[in-house]
Amino acid sequence: MSSPPLVVGRICGCFFSALLLGSPGVFGAELLFQRVPAQARRTVPENLARYSLGAQIEVSPQSNSILGVRLSSKTEDNNTAVAALLCDDPTVGYPLPTGTSAAVISFPNIENIDSISFSTGNAKGDVTVATSSAKLPADSPQWREVWQGQIDGDVFNAKIGPTEAKYVRLTFNLKQSGRITGFGIFSTPAVSDLNRARPERVNLRSENAALTVRSLTNFRGRARVLYVTSGDDLAQANNIIDNHPATIFSFAMNDGSPGAIIDLGKVTSVRRISAVYARRPGRMDFYVLQSLPGTETGSQALLIDGPGLARMIPAGSVESDGSGRAAADFPVTAGRYLMVKWTPAAHEETPFSIAEVAAFGGIETPSLIAANIRRTGSPALSSEETDGKDFDGKDFDGKDFVEGKDFGEAKEAPAEAPGEGPNPPLPAPPPFQFIPVVGPVSP
Repeated sequence: MSSPPLVVGRICGCFFSALLLGSPGVFGAELLFQRVPAQARRTVPENLARYSLGAQIEVSPQSNSILGVRLSSKTEDNNTAVAALLCDDPTVGYPLPTGTSAAVISFPNIENIDSISFSTGNAKGDVTVATSSAKLPADSPQWREVWQGQIDGDVFNAKIGPTEAKYVRLTFNLKQSGRITGFGIFSTPAVSDLNRARPERVNLRSENAALTVRSLTNFRGRARVLYVTSGDDLAQANNIIDNHPATIFSFAMNDGSPGAIIDLGKVTSVRRISAVYARRPGRMDFYVLQSLPGTETGSQALLIDGPGLARMIPAGSVESDGSGRAAADFPVTAGRYLMVKWTPAAHEETPFSIAEVAAFGGIETPSLIAANIRRTGSPALSSEETDGKDFDGKDFDGKDFVEGKDFGEAKEAPAEAPGEGPNPPLPAPPPFQFIPVVGPVSP
């Protein structure tokens, strides 16, 4: 019969071993990813409320201009400029005060609109949505009301169409203030939209807004989610990058360290990653990788063992306070794959979920933006300047922000394999010789 100290030692040893095996975030643990099923590009609604598509926004009473856009840092969000709502960063919001206020969003052309969605940030009250195809004052009675209801919950999602409009007015009457993020006005999805290239119309005078105007993880581009650690429906994993806050991806309840790997489609320069997820304390780690980590086990799984995981250094880590958002800025890093990994602070009774992950390209002096500004006669800004200071002088035209053009790509991207070269020339024609043919002569 074992002595009491030996029994206690065995119990403690078993408990410690179980802790190591059941906690993927601790040293010596491993991560096993499941491959997201390959599928044709989905017909997802396009978010029309984006500066990259030419949208503009005005609020009443007047708020700070686009020159005051401030990016979120870690879990904080101190932005007060409404212009941030039209950028792709889901962690930067705009405060809605109590009482009555209105926002008017305009598009370059008349669009077929289907729905409106945004995260409410605990705001409560009423909202009225009206549309118009002609420019009207915010208080004009000629606006056509298409929806009226309440804001009550974490996410506001209203179907207002299909309806055609060039201007959309949202009138808020709040009894409890809040901060809206992930703002979107979505078009009626159509298969033809997948092959339609919209012109870039960026015309911003704020470096902060310009750098977050086009997410590298836009699902309508080349990016897609390759692997997740768990989930009941893996085909829904691309909800993480669909630019829609109302669509989420939930991991399994027993997943102790949920994570996802996103393929950007090519080697790209990255300087900022942000994410919106379930509100709970813990740590979010962001990785930028040149190649897939770990070992592929068959065609449906990817294993990162304990030593391999310990050697991986995140580009940024954020200790979350339960706000449900994290943003990390870091030196420009080149990579094709992004990995996000969540480590909970305590056991939760509900599964962890992610609404959005966005990544943004980086610039360093001399930069594309600085070069463009010099061409317009304005001073360049330092790459460390992230406090929302504006550019003086003329606006730039945003040509460097066209989808598919990445900062530093000429330096970071691997050299392409040599092509076949021009076709060999045709052989010279043979010399022409005339040979007369003499027919038979009759007697």
